[in-house]
Amino acid sequence: MIRPGSPVRHRSPIALLAMACAVLVAAAVAILWLPGGSGHATDPLVGLPGAPAGWTTVFGDDFQGRAGSAPSSGVWAHDVGPGSTYSSGNAQTYTAATANTHLDGKGDLVITALKADGSWTSGRIRSTALVAAPAGGELEVTASIDQPTPASGLGYWDAFWLLGPGQWPGTGEVDILENVNALPDVSGTFHCGVLPGGPCDEPNGIGSGLLPCPDCQSGFHTYSVLIDRTTAGKESMTWSVDGRQVFRVAESQVPAATWQQAVDHGFSVIFDVAVGGSYPNEACRCSTPTARTSSGGSMTVAYVAAYVKNG
Repeated sequence: MIRPGSPVRHRSPIALLAMACAVLVAAAVAILWLPGGSGHATDPLVGLPGAPAGWTTVFGDDFQGRAGSAPSSGVWAHDVGPGSTYSSGNAQTYTAATANTHLDGKGDLVITALKADGSWTSGRIRSTALVAAPAGGELEVTASIDQPTPASGLGYWDAFWLLGPGQWPGTGEVDILENVNALPDVSGTFHCGVLPGGPCDEPNGIGSGLLPCPDCQSGFHTYSVLIDRTTAGKESMTWSVDGRQVFRVAESQVPAATWQQAVDHGFSVIFDVAVGGSYPNEACRCSTPTARTSSGGSMTVAYVAAYVKNG
């Protein structure tokens, strides 16, 4: 996703070719995405997992509450307004209505895209607290998510991501999970530097491209990013699905000052379901949403947690 107020994300023909190449390369490592990981073990009724040994929980929500109620206002804030204001030319308007964002009474957050009278609405929430990787330590942010599976998903763009405070893209964005058009694919991206261009090729970012994930449209799976700051000058970010590494970005890929500006601070945690925009359009080489795009597709989140380990 793109920071509020940023321009529409349009990838150049060269960028589109690069995306196609990334998909071909990803096919060679598709074994990382085969079923058999821990995703189906993340029962939405289990609650918030404890921190791994040696780690400390600094943020989390297992979305307990009455069915149909809003997520906790002490933990989450709604971003509301036209989608084109908040991302890359989306068609939906984000609202705070519980029809778009609510708890299901079984320990899940549900964000639903709805169409009525030709107009789309959906939800986007961000954490009121920030999470940060400590100097000399590590931060892992993870969530158990059941992706939208509408009958016709053209234009759906669900995301779980981190956004740094300040001017985008310099203060950083980490897209932990993006899925478009309800395809069996996922992607991760790091945004940094300046717009346009710069060391992160903005507005594209340094990304995995759409990677095949054949099992990701069935049930809950865990999506994670690990920001490793244990060794100055050799920091990195690693993306995982169900505990399997799928993508990595190293500090050495950008100037040190660019990395520090984008990484050495706290991030908001964000969930949203957008409809239409540049990324779905590029993936299908069409204009989305279409007249046949299904209303009512939902992203369901069983839990989200952030853990830190000090150096």
